[in-house]
Amino acid sequence: MKKLLLAAPLALAAGALLGSPASAQGWNAGNPSQLRAEIAQLDRQADRTRGLSNREERALENRVDRLQSLYRSYARHGFTRFEVQSLEREIASVRVALQRQAHDWNNHPGGNDRYDRHR
Repeated sequence: MKKLLLAAPLALAAGALLGSPASAQGWNAGNPSQLRAEIAQLDRQADRTRGLSNREERALENRVDRLQSLYRSYARHGFTRFEVQSLEREIASVRVALQRQAHDWNNHPGGNDRYDRHR
């Protein structure tokens, strides 16, 4: 009887450890939903940012669309750490591109193009 009382808690603990999935959601459960929110925010910013040429806006929207597609692809089977890091890097890259292109004045006269000042 003593063996049964000792074995039951050990079996439950082993079952809990072995029964949990090995997906990345276990190590950082809130991160994938935060990534999804950041991608949605980038999508809104690309639509609302003034100072973008039509070409810049299309290019940014295409990058955000590819990012959303990549997120959906990764979400199908759960996120690995590499996939989360990959999404984070691409989100940061799109964010920087959006900020730079919003402030480049599209080389309009009187803008901040340093080459026009030296002519």
